[in-house]
Amino acid sequence: MRFLKICVINFSVALFLLSGNLLAQEENTTTTTLSQDSNGSPGVFLRMGVGARALGMGSAFTALANDASAAYWNPAGLEHVRSAQFEFMNVDLPFDRRFNYISSAIPVRGMFTLGVSWVGLRITGIEGRSGNSAQPEYFFGNSQDALFFSVGSSLNQHISFGGSVKLIRNNLDNDLATGLGFDAGMMLRVTDWLSFGALAQDIGTDYRWKSGLTEGVPLTLRLGTAVEVYEGVTVSADVNRTSGQPMTLHLGAEIRPVEMMPLRLGFNDSQITGGAGFAFPLSSHMLELNYGYASDRLLNDDIHRVSVILSLGKKSMPGYRSPGNIYNATKSRKKRSPSSQISGSKGSLAVTAKLLNVRSGPGAQYWKVGQIRKGQRFALLEKRGDWRKIRLASGRVGWVHRDYVMTLQN
Repeated sequence: MRFLKICVINFSVALFLLSGNLLAQEENTTTTTLSQDSNGSPGVFLRMGVGARALGMGSAFTALANDASAAYWNPAGLEHVRSAQFEFMNVDLPFDRRFNYISSAIPVRGMFTLGVSWVGLRITGIEGRSGNSAQPEYFFGNSQDALFFSVGSSLNQHISFGGSVKLIRNNLDNDLATGLGFDAGMMLRVTDWLSFGALAQDIGTDYRWKSGLTEGVPLTLRLGTAVEVYEGVTVSADVNRTSGQPMTLHLGAEIRPVEMMPLRLGFNDSQITGGAGFAFPLSSHMLELNYGYASDRLLNDDIHRVSVILSLGKKSMPGYRSPGNIYNATKSRKKRSPSSQISGSKGSLAVTAKLLNVRSGPGAQYWKVGQIRKGQRFALLEKRGDWRKIRLASGRVGWVHRDYVMTLQN
């Protein structure tokens, strides 16, 4: 298995490098190679990235997005959010810039997840002159905002998809522009340790100024993969291409020596990034603090980001036990003998539903760890109210509702 994972990683990296070469061939040789978050093109704030966790991993998050920030990185990942979740980030940047981000993700009866997010960039103290004078005559500011309405759902246990509608606004001194944009993403979970993601960001997005000028926001395409190479060690890679700009490469790693205190390292195009996280329970909820480090591209100053995630009714760290993706990997992948699967069981069950979700705990509010099909049989480990604890063929345990299974006589 480890050899297979190494082969997959090498193949993924080779695929990304090949994609980069193909994309580079399309570049106009006269294009100025400026960084994608400092080139002054319309909608720059939409490409700055959100969430200290993702930014600490070098923004290689397209195939990992499984918390409230998925509305930005890949709305298909919202499907993995199994309890109401909220995220907040506020960052002070050089040149009197302030970047804000607020997001929420609300599961709707296990069918899909809705997300509402806001991204805002504020710049103050801009010097204004009416002529060629040494001293500014006045000062003004610029505020840019985007409100995301997102949805994510699953087609089956392997494929999820999602999209966002964005309302954008740019207030520059006394001029105002508004616009509308769209994002579309998908995620493929091949196994519980390998996933792929794709995102088309800012589809048909533009600004319409009161003065009559229309500015188009460049389309960005993201492709990503993520592999858990070993229990608690995850690596990810993304390639991004924004129209009119060079392709960028993003690499990330997350190591969890302690599940509630992950460490992160990344490569964001030409920058080294890093970070860490810490989570602790608050009553029946979970609060997660994430820290991310990077350098500002304008001045090469250190940038420190802290984001907060609150998960309601969830007692495990957000984003680390999601349905069918790489965070679910455990030692239980090892083959077990039939006797070890039945050991400690209180009988067996047969599935009566055509397709049944297996939950991480005894309730619909817990995250989905897999799906089982009609006719399959499993060892019964525990009964708790209307829920039954079973052991899957992989060795992992989970919970199913009694209405969709039948108890068998031993």
